Amino acid sequence: MKFTHLGIYLAISLCCTLAVHSTDDISYNYWDMGVVLSDQDSKYLSEDLNFFGDINAAKNLYQNSSQDNQFGLHFWVDFTQSRNLSDDSAYKLTLVQTVAGLGLHYSTESFSTYFRIGTGGASAKFKTTSRKSSSPIVIGGGGDIFAPPPLIFDTDRPQSQTTHTNKENGTVGKIGIRYLLSEMYEFGVAVQWSNIESFGTEISTYIQRDFENPPFSTNTSFGPFGNQDMSLKLEATTDGSKSSVGFSLVVSF
Repeated sequence: MKFTHLGIYLAISLCCTLAVHSTDDISYNYWDMGVVLSDQDSKYLSEDLNFFGDINAAKNLYQNSSQDNQFGLHFWVDFTQSRNLSDDSAYKLTLVQTVAGLGLHYSTESFSTYFRIGTGGASAKFKTTSRKSSSPIVIGGGGDIFAPPPLIFDTDRPQSQTTHTNKENGTVGKIGIRYLLSEMYEFGVAVQWSNIESFGTEISTYIQRDFENPPFSTNTSFGPFGNQDMSLKLEATTDGSKSSVGFSLVVSF
């Protein structure tokens, strides 16, 4: 099923790429918020196709311009949270992933490349329900963040709800390119790697389209940032253990 999903995701991205034409410049002052449909692979998850909420942002800290070229330093942060991933009635499982760090970028009128390094963490929270498990006893371990604690499968466990959290922490790096295809479209590809097992090494690609008609036209002014450009982004991601596709609203300022 995973390869079928990935094929669909790549087909969507390819079709969008062939139909494109980008924004006035490539901004590292932005935030975006969206929804991701992800298929996470683990021996402790079987029906894991689920929706995640995703928020990420970047803020320019320093920029030096020379003619049509720009070199800068930016801060970036990414946050995702899943819905219930568990297919066992005895517990609910949610996954939260966060990462933050600094990035260097170089941009021309239509092209930009960047390198980012930061720290991140993942938290898998298990919350028991009032129901007992009908599944065989699972012995946790092996470093899998999705391994449920054995107490969930204890026939004598209390009826009241309890929680248990598996955590991972480490470093995250990312390198990518962004390209303006024309007046309203931006395309990007990135590789992210990490020593956090649930992050893994992933490849992502996206296509981003500016809005041109009210009420979502470009140069919209609201909030503390003054004039802003609003866009819709479609992104597909894959690594050794998951595939995902997501839509998000992007605000550049």
